[in-house]
Amino acid sequence: MASIRLNSNNWINTLLYLPLIFLILLIGIYPLQFFLTEGKVGILEVKSDALLSDWVWKTFFYMHISFGEIALLVGWLQFVQGLRNYSMRLHRTIGKLYVVCVWMSALGVGYIGFFAEGGLIAFLGFMIGGLIWAYTTIQGYLTIRKGRVIAHQKWMIYSYAMCVGAVTLRIWLPLLMIATDDFTFSYQIVSWMAWAPNLVAAYGIVKVKTTPLAEPIKHT
Repeated sequence: MASIRLNSNNWINTLLYLPLIFLILLIGIYPLQFFLTEGKVGILEVKSDALLSDWVWKTFFYMHISFGEIALLVGWLQFVQGLRNYSMRLHRTIGKLYVVCVWMSALGVGYIGFFAEGGLIAFLGFMIGGLIWAYTTIQGYLTIRKGRVIAHQKWMIYSYAMCVGAVTLRIWLPLLMIATDDFTFSYQIVSWMAWAPNLVAAYGIVKVKTTPLAEPIKHT
Protein backbone atom coordinates (compact mmCIF):
# COMPACT_ATOMS: atom_id res chain seq x y z
CA MET A 1 0.00 0.00 0.00
CA ALA A 2 1.22 3.49 -0.68
CA SER A 3 1.20 6.35 1.73
CA ILE A 4 -0.95 9.40 1.05
CA ARG A 5 0.76 12.68 0.55
CA LEU A 6 -1.45 15.53 1.72
CA ASN A 7 -0.99 18.99 0.29
CA SER A 8 -1.13 20.84 3.62
CA ASN A 9 1.33 20.78 6.49
CA ASN A 10 1.92 17.25 7.81
CA TRP A 11 1.62 18.01 11.51
CA ILE A 12 -1.66 19.87 10.99
CA ASN A 13 -3.05 16.86 9.17
CA THR A 14 -1.89 14.60 11.97
CA LEU A 15 -3.77 16.69 14.51
CA LEU A 16 -6.88 16.66 12.35
CA TYR A 17 -6.80 12.89 12.07
CA LEU A 18 -6.17 12.22 15.77
CA PRO A 19 -9.90 12.01 16.70
CA LEU A 20 -10.48 9.50 13.89
CA ILE A 21 -7.45 7.45 14.92
CA PHE A 22 -8.71 7.45 18.51
CA LEU A 23 -12.12 6.13 17.39
CA ILE A 24 -10.45 3.52 15.19
CA LEU A 25 -8.35 2.23 18.09
CA LEU A 26 -11.33 2.32 20.46
CA ILE A 27 -13.66 0.44 18.11
CA GLY A 28 -10.79 -1.82 17.06
CA ILE A 29 -10.70 -3.38 20.52
CA TYR A 30 -14.50 -3.46 20.81
CA PRO A 31 -14.75 -7.12 19.62
CA LEU A 32 -12.72 -8.21 22.65
CA GLN A 33 -15.91 -8.07 24.70
CA PHE A 34 -17.23 -11.07 22.79
CA PHE A 35 -14.23 -13.11 23.92
CA LEU A 36 -13.86 -11.78 27.46
CA THR A 37 -17.50 -11.61 28.56
CA GLU A 38 -19.71 -14.57 29.22
CA GLY A 39 -23.30 -14.44 28.10
CA LYS A 40 -24.96 -12.20 25.53
CA VAL A 41 -23.29 -8.86 24.84
CA GLY A 42 -23.65 -6.35 22.03
CA ILE A 43 -25.42 -7.64 18.94
CA LEU A 44 -25.63 -11.11 20.51
CA GLU A 45 -28.36 -9.81 22.81
CA VAL A 46 -30.86 -9.85 19.94
CA LYS A 47 -29.83 -13.25 18.59
CA SER A 48 -31.79 -16.39 19.40
CA ASP A 49 -30.32 -19.12 21.59
CA ALA A 50 -30.67 -21.54 18.67
CA LEU A 51 -28.51 -19.35 16.44
CA LEU A 52 -25.94 -18.77 19.17
CA SER A 53 -25.59 -22.51 19.61
CA ASP A 54 -24.96 -23.02 15.89
CA TRP A 55 -21.21 -23.66 15.59
CA VAL A 56 -21.16 -22.72 11.89
CA TRP A 57 -22.67 -19.29 12.57
CA LYS A 58 -20.37 -18.79 15.55
CA THR A 59 -17.33 -19.69 13.44
CA PHE A 60 -18.16 -17.13 10.75
CA PHE A 61 -19.19 -14.52 13.32
CA TYR A 62 -15.91 -14.73 15.21
CA MET A 63 -14.03 -14.88 11.90
CA HIS A 64 -15.68 -11.64 10.86
CA ILE A 65 -15.09 -9.70 14.07
CA SER A 66 -11.57 -11.04 14.71
CA PHE A 67 -10.08 -10.41 11.30
CA GLY A 68 -12.09 -7.21 10.91
CA GLU A 69 -10.64 -5.97 14.18
CA ILE A 70 -7.09 -6.59 13.00
CA ALA A 71 -7.75 -4.94 9.62
CA LEU A 72 -9.14 -1.86 11.33
CA LEU A 73 -6.25 -1.61 13.80
CA VAL A 74 -3.44 -1.99 11.26
CA GLY A 75 -4.97 -0.44 8.15
CA TRP A 76 -4.49 3.20 9.11
CA LEU A 77 -0.76 2.65 9.59
CA GLN A 78 -0.44 2.20 5.83
CA PHE A 79 -1.30 5.85 5.31
CA VAL A 80 1.53 7.08 7.54
CA GLN A 81 4.20 8.33 5.15
CA GLY A 82 6.94 8.19 7.75
CA LEU A 83 6.35 4.49 8.35
CA ARG A 84 6.62 3.69 4.67
CA ASN A 85 9.80 5.73 4.35
CA TYR A 86 11.25 4.06 7.45
CA SER A 87 10.76 0.51 6.19
CA MET A 88 9.18 -0.58 2.92
CA ARG A 89 9.43 -4.19 4.10
CA LEU A 90 7.31 -3.42 7.16
CA HIS A 91 4.88 -1.49 4.98
CA ARG A 92 4.45 -4.46 2.67
CA THR A 93 4.09 -6.91 5.54
CA ILE A 94 1.34 -4.86 7.17
CA GLY A 95 -0.28 -4.49 3.76
CA LYS A 96 -0.39 -8.23 3.18
CA LEU A 97 -1.78 -8.76 6.68
CA TYR A 98 -4.48 -6.18 5.99
CA VAL A 99 -5.49 -7.79 2.69
CA VAL A 100 -5.78 -11.27 4.23
CA CYS A 101 -7.76 -9.95 7.20
CA VAL A 102 -10.17 -8.04 4.95
CA TRP A 103 -10.91 -11.10 2.88
CA MET A 104 -11.41 -13.32 5.91
CA SER A 105 -13.66 -10.76 7.57
CA ALA A 106 -15.65 -10.20 4.38
CA LEU A 107 -16.07 -13.96 4.07
CA GLY A 108 -17.56 -13.95 7.55
CA VAL A 109 -20.02 -11.23 6.51
CA GLY A 110 -20.97 -13.36 3.52
CA TYR A 111 -22.43 -15.96 5.86
CA ILE A 112 -23.68 -14.11 8.92
CA GLY A 113 -25.35 -11.52 6.69
CA PHE A 114 -28.08 -14.07 6.01
CA PHE A 115 -29.03 -13.88 9.69
CA ALA A 116 -28.88 -10.09 10.07
CA GLU A 117 -31.62 -8.34 11.98
CA GLY A 118 -33.82 -6.36 9.61
CA GLY A 119 -34.39 -9.00 6.95
CA LEU A 120 -33.66 -8.44 3.27
CA ILE A 121 -32.87 -4.72 3.57
CA ALA A 122 -30.15 -5.28 6.18
CA PHE A 123 -28.90 -8.38 4.35
CA LEU A 124 -28.41 -6.43 1.12
CA GLY A 125 -26.80 -3.51 2.93
CA PHE A 126 -24.20 -5.64 4.68
CA MET A 127 -23.61 -7.94 1.71
CA ILE A 128 -23.09 -5.13 -0.78
CA GLY A 129 -20.86 -3.33 1.69
CA GLY A 130 -18.83 -6.50 2.23
CA LEU A 131 -18.46 -7.09 -1.51
CA ILE A 132 -17.29 -3.52 -2.11
CA TRP A 133 -14.81 -3.85 0.74
CA ALA A 134 -13.39 -7.08 -0.65
CA TYR A 135 -13.34 -5.80 -4.24
CA THR A 136 -11.58 -2.50 -3.50
CA THR A 137 -9.01 -4.34 -1.39
CA ILE A 138 -8.14 -6.89 -4.05
CA GLN A 139 -7.93 -4.11 -6.63
CA GLY A 140 -5.51 -2.30 -4.36
CA TYR A 141 -3.40 -5.43 -4.10
CA LEU A 142 -3.44 -6.18 -7.84
CA THR A 143 -2.56 -2.63 -8.86
CA ILE A 144 0.51 -2.46 -6.63
CA ARG A 145 1.61 -5.85 -7.94
CA LYS A 146 1.58 -4.24 -11.39
CA GLY A 147 3.51 -1.22 -10.11
CA ARG A 148 0.56 1.17 -10.51
CA VAL A 149 1.24 3.12 -7.32
CA ILE A 150 -1.33 5.90 -7.71
CA ALA A 151 -4.14 3.52 -8.68
CA HIS A 152 -3.16 1.35 -5.72
CA GLN A 153 -3.23 4.35 -3.43
CA LYS A 154 -6.75 5.28 -4.55
CA TRP A 155 -8.16 1.77 -4.24
CA MET A 156 -6.79 1.45 -0.72
CA ILE A 157 -8.43 4.73 0.29
CA TYR A 158 -11.74 3.21 -0.77
CA SER A 159 -10.90 -0.06 0.97
CA TYR A 160 -10.08 1.50 4.32
CA ALA A 161 -13.07 3.82 4.09
CA MET A 162 -15.19 0.67 3.94
CA CYS A 163 -13.23 -0.81 6.83
CA VAL A 164 -13.97 2.28 8.93
CA GLY A 165 -17.62 1.31 8.52
CA ALA A 166 -17.09 -0.60 11.77
CA VAL A 167 -16.61 2.79 13.43
CA THR A 168 -19.39 4.68 11.69
CA LEU A 169 -21.86 1.87 12.34
CA ARG A 170 -21.35 2.29 16.08
CA ILE A 171 -21.80 6.04 15.78
CA TRP A 172 -24.92 5.93 13.61
CA LEU A 173 -26.77 3.09 15.32
CA PRO A 174 -27.34 4.71 18.75
CA LEU A 175 -28.28 7.99 17.05
CA LEU A 176 -30.80 6.22 14.82
CA MET A 177 -32.25 4.34 17.76
CA ILE A 178 -32.76 7.61 19.62
CA ALA A 179 -34.44 9.10 16.55
CA THR A 180 -36.66 6.12 15.69
CA ASP A 181 -36.98 4.16 18.96
CA ASP A 182 -36.96 1.07 16.75
CA PHE A 183 -33.91 -1.23 16.73
CA THR A 184 -34.88 -3.24 13.64
CA PHE A 185 -35.61 -0.17 11.53
CA SER A 186 -32.43 1.50 12.77
CA TYR A 187 -30.43 -1.61 11.92
CA GLN A 188 -31.85 -1.63 8.40
CA ILE A 189 -30.76 1.96 7.90
CA VAL A 190 -27.34 1.52 9.47
CA SER A 191 -26.59 -1.50 7.26
CA TRP A 192 -26.25 1.09 4.48
CA MET A 193 -25.29 4.21 6.44
CA ALA A 194 -22.30 2.45 7.97
CA TRP A 195 -20.44 2.46 4.65
CA ALA A 196 -22.22 4.53 1.96
CA PRO A 197 -21.24 7.99 3.35
CA ASN A 198 -17.69 6.66 3.89
CA LEU A 199 -17.50 5.72 0.22
CA VAL A 200 -18.64 9.20 -0.80
CA ALA A 201 -16.04 10.75 1.51
CA ALA A 202 -13.35 8.47 0.05
CA TYR A 203 -14.31 9.62 -3.44
CA GLY A 204 -13.78 13.21 -2.37
CA ILE A 205 -10.40 12.37 -0.85
CA VAL A 206 -9.31 10.54 -3.98
CA LYS A 207 -10.25 13.53 -6.11
CA VAL A 208 -8.49 16.24 -4.10
CA LYS A 209 -5.86 14.65 -1.86
CA THR A 210 -3.89 12.04 -3.76
CA THR A 211 -0.80 13.06 -5.68
CA PRO A 212 2.05 11.10 -7.31
CA LEU A 213 4.78 9.97 -4.95
CA ALA A 214 7.80 11.96 -6.04
CA GLU A 215 10.29 10.65 -3.52
CA PRO A 216 12.10 7.39 -4.28
CA ILE A 217 10.98 4.28 -2.49
CA LYS A 218 13.50 3.09 0.08
CA HIS A 219 14.06 -0.64 0.27
CA THR A 220 15.20 -2.26 3.51
